[in-house]
Amino acid sequence: KGTRRGGGSAAPVLAPRRRERVDISSSRSPRRIRVQALNVETMREIDPSDPILSPPLRIGHGFDLHRLEPGHKLIIGGLDIPHDRGCVAHSDGDVLLHCVTDAVLGALCLEDIGQLFPDNDPKWKGAASDIFMNEAMRLCDEMGYRVSNLDATIIAQR
Repeated sequence: KGTRRGGGSAAPVLAPRRRERVDISSSRSPRRIRVQALNVETMREIDPSDPILSPPLRIGHGFDLHRLEPGHKLIIGGLDIPHDRGCVAHSDGDVLLHCVTDAVLGALCLEDIGQLFPDNDPKWKGAASDIFMNEAMRLCDEMGYRVSNLDATIIAQR
């Protein structure tokens, strides 16, 4: 993982629990086939109706910090909050959506928001953070996961 910015934090929980490898004597037993399969796709080819074939549980953690200064908008969770200060950032500086994005990417073992959407790339200048979160959710879906829980904490100080 790359370095993350530090302010709110979010931790999503993605899908069911991973099972440990078990030695089963019969090489053709369904349980043995299930534990020996290398990935969810292989297991689904063997028996697509098996309820145990959900992807393993994954938990990610996101953390984001932006300096507040006059002359900037304060956007939290996609909402423009009326305030005399706002987040200094390359994009819209939405600390909540940045946390959620990083948490989902972390749970998927992917690069963080700063690596996927670098602040030195002019195309992200002033970008709405829901673009980042929607991409993380698209990747989540593409990899066969869904967010089942998400906690987020925002700590703000003048």
